[in-house]
Amino acid sequence: MMRYIGVLALSTLLIPGAAFAASREQQEMQRDIAQLQDQVRALQSGFDQKMAAVETLIQQALDAGNKANTSVSVLNASVTQTLDRELKDALRPVAGLTAKVDNSNNDLSDVKNSMADITTQLNRIQQLLADMNNAIKVIQAPPAAPPPSNTNPDAAGASRSAIPPASVLYDNARSDYNSGKADLAANDYAEFLRDYPDDPNAPNAQFTIGEIHLGQQKYDQAVMDFDAVLERYPENKLTPDAYFMKGMALKLAGHRDLAASEWRTLIKKYPNSERKNQAMEQLRAMGLSAGTATPSRRK
Repeated sequence: MMRYIGVLALSTLLIPGAAFAASREQQEMQRDIAQLQDQVRALQSGFDQKMAAVETLIQQALDAGNKANTSVSVLNASVTQTLDRELKDALRPVAGLTAKVDNSNNDLSDVKNSMADITTQLNRIQQLLADMNNAIKVIQAPPAAPPPSNTNPDAAGASRSAIPPASVLYDNARSDYNSGKADLAANDYAEFLRDYPDDPNAPNAQFTIGEIHLGQQKYDQAVMDFDAVLERYPENKLTPDAYFMKGMALKLAGHRDLAASEWRTLIKKYPNSERKNQAMEQLRAMGLSAGTATPSRRK
């Protein structure tokens, strides 16, 4: 019994001490918790400040990006306009180049026609050689009795026979032209036209004279040459070519309105010719439409 009382008394003495120790630990724990809460609040405040700064930077970056996009759009529009303008300016000479290419194609066609003409001329030369052989035989024959004194018509005929045949004159002119002797060829063609104005090759001769003068930059003379084709030989295979080339000579001479008139006349009169498309390209290159052809004024 006494032992039990002693244990109880000792227990009574130890309980307050244990309670006091537990209370002190709770206070220290509460103090630590309070410190942790202060640290968390400090960290939260710092984080909020940094997030606000980051948001500001992000907004500034977005604003700068929008401004950059606007600048790029403006620059892109400006570059596009500049490229379009430069492209249009660059395409204008291309129209002229296209016309030159088409002219080259037509020249090839003329070469084919020329080969056919050469074949015909060779046949004529063979016939001429045969005639010359016959003439030699006649010369070798005994001379005839002298004619009466009043033989002036025969003398005129003999003078006329001294003129070379049309085929010889025309072939000589073409040979000089193909050899690059432009001035000599022009003189040869002019002599051919003077002696044989109604020969089937007369339109070709007159047209080639115009080409020679155009290549020599004698534009006004070329205009008159091509105009002669239209006036003397109004309906032949070279008529559309003469209209077109006359327009080119007028344009190069600075007569743009007259050139446009010739091309519009060509388009109206020969809608199925190859030269029609070339004439339309020339009008578009000058910023004009095909329109209605006005009577072409001879220059």
